[in-house]
Amino acid sequence: MKKKNKNFLQSEDAQSTVIGVVLIIGILIATSSIYFSIQVPEWTKDYESLHTANVEDDFSEQKTLIDGIKGEIFERTINLKMCPEEVPIYGISPPGSNLDFEPGAEKFEVIVPVGGGGGGSGSWTIPNSGFTDYYDGDNSNKVSVSDDEVTLSLLTAENLILDEEYRALSGGSYYYDEVIITNNSVLSVTPASGVLKIFANNIIVESGSIIDADGCGAPGGKSESHGSGIGKGKKAGPNSDDGGGGAGYGNEGGDGGGTYGGDGGLMYGDETSVIIKAGSGGGGGGNEYDGTGGAGGAGGGGIWLDAEEINIYGTISANGVAGESGTAPGSKDAGGGGGGSGGGILIRGKDVTIPGTATLSANGGDGGDGHDSGDGGGGGAGGRIKIFYELGTVSPGWSVVGGQGGWGSPYGEDGYTGTYYVEQTAYVTSPEIAYYSSGYFVSTVHDTGDSSVGYGEMTWDATLAGQDLVMKVRTDWTENMASATSWDDCPELSSDSGENVIDLSGVGSVSPVAHRYIQYRAELSTDDESETPTLTRTKVNYSFSTQSPTVADASGSIKFRSNYLYYPNQEIVYEHGAVIKYQNEGGFMLQAPPILISNESGIPIIEISLVDLTGANYSYSGGTTTSVKNRFKTYTLFADGLKYPGLTINLTTDYPSVWSNWFDKTLEESGLDDSYFDVSVTGKNVEVDFYGKGDGVELYLEKTAVEVEI
Repeated sequence: MKKKNKNFLQSEDAQSTVIGVVLIIGILIATSSIYFSIQVPEWTKDYESLHTANVEDDFSEQKTLIDGIKGEIFERTINLKMCPEEVPIYGISPPGSNLDFEPGAEKFEVIVPVGGGGGGSGSWTIPNSGFTDYYDGDNSNKVSVSDDEVTLSLLTAENLILDEEYRALSGGSYYYDEVIITNNSVLSVTPASGVLKIFANNIIVESGSIIDADGCGAPGGKSESHGSGIGKGKKAGPNSDDGGGGAGYGNEGGDGGGTYGGDGGLMYGDETSVIIKAGSGGGGGGNEYDGTGGAGGAGGGGIWLDAEEINIYGTISANGVAGESGTAPGSKDAGGGGGGSGGGILIRGKDVTIPGTATLSANGGDGGDGHDSGDGGGGGAGGRIKIFYELGTVSPGWSVVGGQGGWGSPYGEDGYTGTYYVEQTAYVTSPEIAYYSSGYFVSTVHDTGDSSVGYGEMTWDATLAGQDLVMKVRTDWTENMASATSWDDCPELSSDSGENVIDLSGVGSVSPVAHRYIQYRAELSTDDESETPTLTRTKVNYSFSTQSPTVADASGSIKFRSNYLYYPNQEIVYEHGAVIKYQNEGGFMLQAPPILISNESGIPIIEISLVDLTGANYSYSGGTTTSVKNRFKTYTLFADGLKYPGLTINLTTDYPSVWSNWFDKTLEESGLDDSYFDVSVTGKNVEVDFYGKGDGVELYLEKTAVEVEI
């Protein structure tokens, strides 16, 4: 019998097995294909959803960057990923998205709804009619006004007469005819205000009356702090119980007691020149453990008397103040403060009488005592007394001794004696021309003639020789300027000699449009009373609109549009400072615009930060990451709390329903009822009208221009 060949492939059992395996593999492949055909879209959809969230975050960051760029000269960049991740292995390459930048799109306007003036221009020029014709004398101060110029006024030669009374004057120059201090009166100097200078024809200080500048110089230092002033006493060393240094002026101040005691202050000024200064403050004492070092004493002030005839029978005093003693609980230690130095007294006249019964003193203050075994503060130095006269008798009782060092272990060092100087010399009269140090000219209110006015440049001419001239300008929609910015809050527009130019459209107290009335204030000041700044011309240019004038406008949008396979396509847009998310079902604000609306006793208050996007139009389609660069360009403040009879916001947008819904919700939350506003939508235009109802609408409006580069 012939033997069969055992071929597996020819075996019926084997064939069945192979077929089974193939069927199983086929089923697995089919099942896998079905599974992945279902799952890959879901995974892709998840990736696309995540990508949308990332784009939202990027646009929110874009808003934050642009909002924060205001007024700062630099640039910022974000990187925008244009497509989602690809599902590994099984996914197909996702399509890219679109990014468009249109600087001229989506216009935002703030309008004042008043009738146009038919066009044209005008100006308000002074002195074409003379400054005197535009001079608000009731509200001006210390200026002289003629047709041709405005200057500071000459000081009025008044009398200063104190009879059994007290009067304080701050440091600075004063001009009088007669100064009489009698019947136990006191003329005091305001502390830390500088040297009091009195110029007059006749000065009398009778017996029992006082000119007092004790402790009115530079302040002393607190515990463990230096004093102040040129000759300040130095503080004691940290964590010590040593004394603070006494202040110097006419000589050196005494050192504080102890190893780490503060150094005494230096001598300054000189003995013989016709000039004096105020005294300096002593240094603070040291703290140790629970102790508190004593504060340094203040220096004596400065008194300058200058007249044709001077008679002093009473007291003139410019003493430094003693340093305070250290304080501590029980037997703890603390150092005393240093004494303030004596101040300065200068008397200068033609016929001067100061008998021996009169007292002139500029003594240094004593050092403060240490506590327990703490160390004493140094004494302040004596100050300086100077007398220059042509005729008369000068033999006062005078004193410029230094202060004693404070008690301690060890004591502080005594301050050194100051200087006393008398010179008989020809008297030269002080300048008869003396101007006030400051004053201001307020113009009358100028009527431009139409509410559609728009303001341009203001120019002025001034003659200066080291003096200052500052202009302030304000406008209003009412002639009485009832809602205009107060002068104190108006920005200062500084002047140099010659012609000066200011663009009024960028001044926060001046509406660029729709304020019919304008007024200015010129503030003059000088550090040299013999000189005055002079204002010789002003001019304000303006024009009239043929329609309701626009206060300011802005435009520009950055728009992302996706091209997803499975997730709903999105538009993410940055416009007018807001971030909007939009899809077929509608849209909403992701990030609100920089617009605040509130209500103050029935007056709508609108605060708007316009964002004007500039640069070249740009459109991009693709899947690679794209950078968006934002570069600051300009910043302008158009209205800083200005009022208008009414306001209109006009906004063009591809998303009118989103904006109108936001305005409706924001206005509802503002507390204003619907008699104050109206929101209407026409095509792609959203209009929001605000009604002042006689009290006006208050506006804060600024604009930042940003250059965008993609």
